[in-house]
Amino acid sequence: MRVATISIYKQATYQLGRLTSDLNEANEVVSSNIKISSASDDPSGMKQVLTINSDLAALDQYQVNVDQAQNVLTTAETALDTMADQLSEMKLLCSALTNASASYQERSNAAESMPGYLASLLDLANTDAYGGYVFGGDNNRTTPFTCDDDHHPTSVTYNGSSDLVNISTSRNTTISLDCCGRDLFYEDHITVNPTNNKIVFIEDPGTGDDDIITHEATITSGTYSKEELAAAVEDSLNDVSEEQGYGIIYAVAYDDDTNTFSIGTDGSLDTPMRVTFEAIQTETARTSNLKTDGANFEDVKINIVNETPVTEYTPVPEGTKPLTFTYTEDNTWKVSNDPGYGLPAEIEVDPGDESIEIDVNDNGKADIVVNLGGTPEAGDTVSFDIVEGYENASILPDLGFESDSVILETVTSDVPVENSSFPVTVDDTNDTIDFTETLLDGGGTSVQLTAEIAADTYSDPESYAEAVEKALETASAENGNRVNYSVSVAYDEDNNASFTISEDTDTGRQLESFDLLFSSGTHADSSAAGDLGFNAEDVSSKPLEGEEATWSVWDTVFNLKNALENNDVDGIQRAMNWLDNHYESLTSSMSTVGRIYSSTTTTEATILDTDLTLTTQRSTVRDADTVEAIMNLKSAQTVYQAALSSTSSVMGMSLVDYMG
Repeated sequence: MRVATISIYKQATYQLGRLTSDLNEANEVVSSNIKISSASDDPSGMKQVLTINSDLAALDQYQVNVDQAQNVLTTAETALDTMADQLSEMKLLCSALTNASASYQERSNAAESMPGYLASLLDLANTDAYGGYVFGGDNNRTTPFTCDDDHHPTSVTYNGSSDLVNISTSRNTTISLDCCGRDLFYEDHITVNPTNNKIVFIEDPGTGDDDIITHEATITSGTYSKEELAAAVEDSLNDVSEEQGYGIIYAVAYDDDTNTFSIGTDGSLDTPMRVTFEAIQTETARTSNLKTDGANFEDVKINIVNETPVTEYTPVPEGTKPLTFTYTEDNTWKVSNDPGYGLPAEIEVDPGDESIEIDVNDNGKADIVVNLGGTPEAGDTVSFDIVEGYENASILPDLGFESDSVILETVTSDVPVENSSFPVTVDDTNDTIDFTETLLDGGGTSVQLTAEIAADTYSDPESYAEAVEKALETASAENGNRVNYSVSVAYDEDNNASFTISEDTDTGRQLESFDLLFSSGTHADSSAAGDLGFNAEDVSSKPLEGEEATWSVWDTVFNLKNALENNDVDGIQRAMNWLDNHYESLTSSMSTVGRIYSSTTTTEATILDTDLTLTTQRSTVRDADTVEAIMNLKSAQTVYQAALSSTSSVMGMSLVDYMG
């Protein structure tokens, strides 16, 4: 068979092309040290490489996340540490200003420094890092804390989120950055001690001054959550009322949704009762502007043993004529600037006595004692002012009741109904009571119900009350919650009747409250309000509800400023109590931040280990063996050279080579 020259040429060209490609591939493997660069090299191997590359890219992102978390946590820890230092500084200032040596002017000057502390704390609370606010929760693009007035602030609002920032550190793992300002700068526990452990309340059944009872309940000192505080206050009120009062069963609750406390009763009170809760400021005497020059005196303290007779005050402003004692060689204290007590010109003491006992009412007992902490020498002086002060240890402000007094009343006639008003004739002009019912435990409020009092002439308040009670129960049974009501009658000294409407709890309590819609109801024009002694206004049995109990570091700064401005030593001590709480919370939060940061370092090490493992796996699948690659290249070169030589020989032959 004859082979055409053109066929030989094509076959040789094809073989040389294939060998050239093999040589290039071998050369590429040697130069790049990669044996799989495309799916055609090894489909299965390339799939593994792509999977590993994806995992490595995810690890790179996780490392970025960890870097971000560490940056935020470091910034947060620094800010919290600085805030804790400032709170400590404020407490130290307060401690000095509660001493007798502090003057009104010093407290007033300190009050002027409070806006500076507030501004500094706000700046720290609005710290930003990594393009967002550290303490804003997961809403970290909005300034977390803002004042109501930049020049004269009275409140601070939190604009961030209550949700924590979560950062992914692996496919199935996230780290929560515990840096939410709502948690850090607002307390959920309170310390109760003698600065805030009292509730003064007055029970008045409306039957004359002789029956009004004033109580003082004391809450046991300790640390309470808001729910625990509500229970403690409730127990204190009930114990005192049972032992000393009318046995009212009080109900104190905390609502987590609104962050408010409420004070009411259990609903069983079916006689008139008006309870007034008072945040009483009791007038008292305090010492101020203490000055001494005794070389041996250390930590001089003044104790007012008996406040009752201490009613004369030194002239204002403080320091004008302070009560002054000068020690003489005769072991006596010479008295000057007596504000009006009729003190002796000299007070004799035993040699070496380290105290001055002052009897202001001349009954032979010391009313004020000055402990010098050292032995006086001739010429030593002690001076101080006696100033008007106030005591207030009420827990009410911490419950959100900021006013001086709040009143809890049964649903009782606003004005007693005169006996001459009976008999009462009921017709379509005065036969309705519109009302709503609100169930316990968030059960919701009913639609408007309408009680229709049977048309009749009622000869006395008791029969009329019975008809009203029946009408309420009928309306509740038909369209409401089948509540049993009680309508009772009480008489004053003039035999005028007062009606009290309540839920009859003998069969169990159903309602949180009910509202009589004398004004807003659809049948206000035919309301029975007047016959029952009510003004034409809506009436509710709802418990008293306080303002939001934020317990924030900002509240403490504002309260401290107010106490300093008003020379209120009790208020300053109350603020110190809260400063302690805030300081402990911040230091605890710093520990939490440190723990989270430690976990990120562990995560970072895991990421590095995983990265190394994946990189090794990818190298095993993708990278070439250097020695093998070089041998393959040399083999390809040898084959290629041989093919070139052979092809050259064949392609160089002509027709003459076949003759002969």
